[in-house]
Order: sequence, then structure tokens, then C-alpha cells
Amino acid sequence: MTNQLGPLTRATPRGKLEPVTVYFREDALRIDFSDAAGKAYRLLLPGDGQPGWIVDAKGAALPALKARWPLVFDPQAPCSGQGMFANCQSQGPGLVAGQNARHWRYRFTRNTGPGLTSRGDMWLDVETGLVLFYRGETGAGLPQEWQVQSVDYRTLPEGTFDLPKSITRDR
Repeated sequence: MTNQLGPLTRATPRGKLEPVTVYFREDALRIDFSDAAGKAYRLLLPGDGQPGWIVDAKGAALPALKARWPLVFDPQAPCSGQGMFANCQSQGPGLVAGQNARHWRYRFTRNTGPGLTSRGDMWLDVETGLVLFYRGETGAGLPQEWQVQSVDYRTLPEGTFDLPKSITRDR
């Protein structure tokens, strides 16, 4: 569940948490979601410095330039590499979405925290660093939230992060 796709989905009320399905591998990411009318889309961030794309069910695509979605942090030092003044304070262990997790309070991350936030609270899977929950604010004070309901760590099918032919033909 997240409110980060609101500008794409036109969710109402503004800031409403919406269901998404997330697939990730190393720096590749795919987020499946629907707009307010129920039309299915994918946000594809294929990694390796390639641009991101928003793709509909028919393969039509729009570039999502400079799209980033930090989902994995160092579970022992999540603020490393977040800037000189970034500060993460451990708040203790817990269980989130059936996973052993650690709660962190963070600030001064220059919009490089989860959901491109600068400050907030997050729970990370203690083994993988996957963000299981966060509630934070961007530097402009916009609230962002993410709540993982369940996690399934397994090998993904070939093609999970492939761009549609409509994109690869134009290159």
C-alpha cells in the first residue's frame, strides 16, 4: 500500500493509500498498479542507468525520466551514503509483514530516503534491507507512506523487468 503514485492514479482523496505489487532484483524494479478508473499500469525501472517507463496493459509507454524508488537500504547502517548530515537512529526490533525488522528514525537524507523522503520512520527487513514500512516527508513537506502487507522472496520469471516491444523497437 502506498500513496506515492497518487499523481499517476488520480486517487481521491489525495494521499489515499493504494494497493500495488512490487517486484525487485538488485537495481531493477517493477510496480504494478491501477488508476482511479481501474486501468492497469506498470512502472518499470529496469536498472543499469536506463530510463524508467510507465506502461499500460497494451504496451503503450511514457518515459518516467529521473524516476527513482529507493526500496533497499543497508540494514545495519541505512543512512550511509545519504549525505554528510543524514542521521538514522535505531528504535529497536519488531515484526512487519511476517519479517524480522528493525525500526529506524531518519532525518536530513536530502530526499534520498525511502519514497524520496528527507525525514521519517522506516522498518527494514534485517536480512535484506527491504523497506517494509515507512512514513515520512519530502523536503517540501509532502507526506509519503508505504506499508508492505506480505513478502515472498523467490526467483522471478524471465521477462519480469523487460521493456515492451513498443519501447525496444524505437531504440
